[in-house]
Amino acid sequence: MSETWVENTSTFDRVKSVALTLSEPRSAAWVGSEAQVAENTARNHLERLADLGVLTATTTEQGAAYAPDPVYTRSQDIRELVDGRTEDELAAVAADVQEELQGYRETYDADSPEALRASVADADRTPDAARERLEAASDWEYARYRLSLLRDALDHYDTYTSSRSASA
Repeated sequence: MSETWVENTSTFDRVKSVALTLSEPRSAAWVGSEAQVAENTARNHLERLADLGVLTATTTEQGAAYAPDPVYTRSQDIRELVDGRTEDELAAVAADVQEELQGYRETYDADSPEALRASVADADRTPDAARERLEAASDWEYARYRLSLLRDALDHYDTYTSSRSASA
């Protein structure tokens, strides 16, 4: 599969693909290795992506490190939600996510993912139950993020959809 990926994608697309999956800042060398491109090529593409606002660049003792820009990522996530959905469909998804959040509160008797995560250290918690709670806390955080996206999409639906149709 790796050979096919290299053969069928440009170096820029491979660097961008790897960079957008990062959960922590990484060096050009690391991204280049993952994208199967030379470090200098990766650095040039990463700098371009940072200039475009797709990535953020931070300076570390080892040099520059890159990560997805949170504003870019959020706008892409909102676009994905809005594309092809009506306001009513978005509202229905928001209601489903609200129900999911309520389920976490009731199932784990916790007010937040942070409280759920803190409960992992309870002395009577089995390792399997602790791992389940950690996974649920992560899922809960993601559901909260999705709900924030949905609220934004609903609050600005006309703006987001009129700009998309006007540019088509």
